Amino acid sequence: MAGEDFVEKPGRSLGVPGVLVVGAVLLALTALTYLLHTLPHGAWSLPVALIIAGMKGVLIALFYMHLREQRGSNALVLLTSVVFVAVLLTVCVLETRTRFAPTIPPGPFPVEPLPGLEAAPGAARPPGPAGPKQP
Repeated sequence: MAGEDFVEKPGRSLGVPGVLVVGAVLLALTALTYLLHTLPHGAWSLPVALIIAGMKGVLIALFYMHLREQRGSNALVLLTSVVFVAVLLTVCVLETRTRFAPTIPPGPFPVEPLPGLEAAPGAARPPGPAGPKQP
């Protein structure tokens, strides 16, 4: 039947106690996030925060968005979106990890010829000051 994907199955509904348990787990994970925020754990802060956020997202998607009650097409959409988010986060993290440290170059720069203009005799010198020439 075409509308079978949207029919709720009575054995898989969550019920009030299940909603409260999932809510308590979400609150516990939120408290864990806040408590870990106060601890210094250096390079592990981003992976730990993303793992906790991922666990909260999976709980919300499975129980509150009723994805565990649906058939495979919704799971495929969820899996595809998770893969794309993981790829984007990986690219962002790798890009920021491979940046060079910014440097501040020293004071007045020496004037150098532009590439390809080394043969031109006046190319390496800056223009003289404007105004009348000194005798």
